[in-house]
Amino acid sequence: MIPRKFFPFGNRRGFCCVHPFSVCELFSQEKRKSLQDKVSKLHRARSSSIRGVVDGDQIGLLKRAAVLVPLVSVNGQSCLLYTARSSNLRSHGGEISFPGGKFDSLDKNAEGAALRETEEELGLNRNLFEIWAQLPSLQGRDGKTAITPIIALLREPLILSSLKPNPEEVSSIIICTVAELCQEKNQAFTQFRAGYTLPVYFGQQTDDNRHPKIWGLTAIITHLTLNTLIPDVYKLKLPFVKKIRRISSDK
Repeated sequence: MIPRKFFPFGNRRGFCCVHPFSVCELFSQEKRKSLQDKVSKLHRARSSSIRGVVDGDQIGLLKRAAVLVPLVSVNGQSCLLYTARSSNLRSHGGEISFPGGKFDSLDKNAEGAALRETEEELGLNRNLFEIWAQLPSLQGRDGKTAITPIIALLREPLILSSLKPNPEEVSSIIICTVAELCQEKNQAFTQFRAGYTLPVYFGQQTDDNRHPKIWGLTAIITHLTLNTLIPDVYKLKLPFVKKIRRISSDK
């Protein structure tokens, strides 16, 4: 699909309260239960209500992959962890993504694949994560792969210097606080001619990536995660802006 146009979000009164939630509140067991309830509703919803969702009876016909959506505490702030993929990779090189990849022969399910890939990419022991929920599977860009996002909490504060990213797969680590993902200045959307819009997010400037852009499937997963994690605060809607008609100057 060819995007129609790229739009930043303007001021919207009452859109989002930018608040760096405390880790003890946002990553609590009460919040976990609330998220799981909302994810259950996503699974019960019609697939057409979420862009790119793969029906359960179609998953077996597609290749399988999984990504981990790591909820992490960094310097006392609640964050999501992303990776910048190595430019040497044949698939999606240089893009911002969640850690993850294709199933291998030893993976029993999406959780196992996501945790294994995260451990291989970042050197994070899979046993340090607490699984919170499995989001609906989404169709990959190739149209042949079902990608299952797994939301998981890192049980202890993340020390960035302790990570050991695999240089063959990861060029850098991107940390985005939940608060900054809610800020309008860090949000936009891409509009497609087919009649739908997808979110875009911009991370804070880093040494390796100047305001890294989170888009595509990773942005969809981010949107779904925030909608289920903090629905009372995260109110992002994705409008479809109708084509503007030009008015002739002689009228």
